Amino acid sequence: MKNSSNRLLELDVLRGLAALGVLCFHFTTRYTELFSPQTPALFRFPYGQNGVQLFFMISGFVIFMTLDKTKRPLDFIVSRFSRLYPCYWVAIILTFTIIRVFNLPGRETSLTQAAINMSMFQDWFHIKRVDTVYWTLTVELSFYLVMLLLFATRQLKHIESFGLAWLILMVWSDDRILWLTHFRIPEWLSVSGLLTYGHLFLAGIFFYNLKTKGNAWYRHAGLALCLVVQYMFRADTAGPLLAAGFFLIFYLFIMGKLTWIVNRPMVFLGTVSYSGYLIHQNIGYIIIRHLYSIHANAFLRFIVPTICSLLLATAITYGVEKPAMTYIRQKYKIWKQRKLVNL
Repeated sequence: MKNSSNRLLELDVLRGLAALGVLCFHFTTRYTELFSPQTPALFRFPYGQNGVQLFFMISGFVIFMTLDKTKRPLDFIVSRFSRLYPCYWVAIILTFTIIRVFNLPGRETSLTQAAINMSMFQDWFHIKRVDTVYWTLTVELSFYLVMLLLFATRQLKHIESFGLAWLILMVWSDDRILWLTHFRIPEWLSVSGLLTYGHLFLAGIFFYNLKTKGNAWYRHAGLALCLVVQYMFRADTAGPLLAAGFFLIFYLFIMGKLTWIVNRPMVFLGTVSYSGYLIHQNIGYIIIRHLYSIHANAFLRFIVPTICSLLLATAITYGVEKPAMTYIRQKYKIWKQRKLVNL
C-alpha cells in the first residue's frame, strides 16, 4: 500500500493489533472472571490487556511527532479534540443507552455520571466510568497536558532531560521507597497514571528521536531505563517480557523492517481501533450474556461480539469520527484565515 497521507501506516497496524489484543482479553479471560467463572471461554488470553502498553508507546511517538510539526498550542488542542471527543461522546451515549435497556450488573451509571464522563475528566472527579476502558483516556489526556505545557513554554527541546527526571520520579514513587522516605505523592499526580505508565510514553519519544534525530547512545540508555522502570512496576515476569517485545518491535519499525505488516485489512483494523476500543467492552459483555442465556457455544460467544464490535466501530469511525474531525479542522482553518485577514 502507498502512504498517500504521510501517515506511518505501521503504527496504525500496531494500534489495531493492540486493540484486538485488548478485545480478545475482555471477551475471553476477563468476561469469565467477572461473570462466568465456572464456564470456560473459547481460549484464555490474559496478556491481551498488555496491548495498552503498546497504545501508550505509540502515543508517545505520535504526539511528539505531531508537536514537532505544530506551530501553535491551539493547533494541537484542536487536533486532539477533533480526534478524540466526537467519537468518545457517541461511544458514551451508545454504551449508556444499551446498558440501561439490556442491563449489565455492576456496570450501570447514572445520567449525571454519564454527563460528567462526557468531559473525559471523570477520574479526577472520582466519578464512575460509563465503561472501565476509559481509564486509559485519563492517562492519555494527562500526557497530552504535560506535552502541551512543555510545548507552550518552549521546553520540548529538553524533552530527553525531562524524561530522565520523570523516570527518577517514577522510581522515587515506588511504594517501597515512599515507605522509607515518608514522601507523599499528590493525589492529582496519582490519578493521572503517569507515575505508572509515563515510561511507556517516554519510550515512544526516545524512539521518535532515534528515527529522526540520530542514533545517540543516551537514547538507547533512556530506553533501557524505561524497561527497568517497567520491571519495577510489574511483579510478574510476563509484563516486562511483553514490554521488551514491544521495544523490539519499535526498533524494527524505526529501522524500516516492519513494512511487511502493512496491508489493507491490517490498516483498516488500525483505522477503526479507537472506536472499537471505546465501545467493545460493555456492549460485548451484554451480547455474550445473551448468548449464554440461549446456550450458544464458546465459539459463537467469542466471534459474535467480535463481529458486532467491528461493525459498530466501522460505523462510528466512518459515520462520526472522520466526518467530525474533518469538519472541526476545516472550521478551525477558516477561523485562522479570517483572523489573519483581520490583522
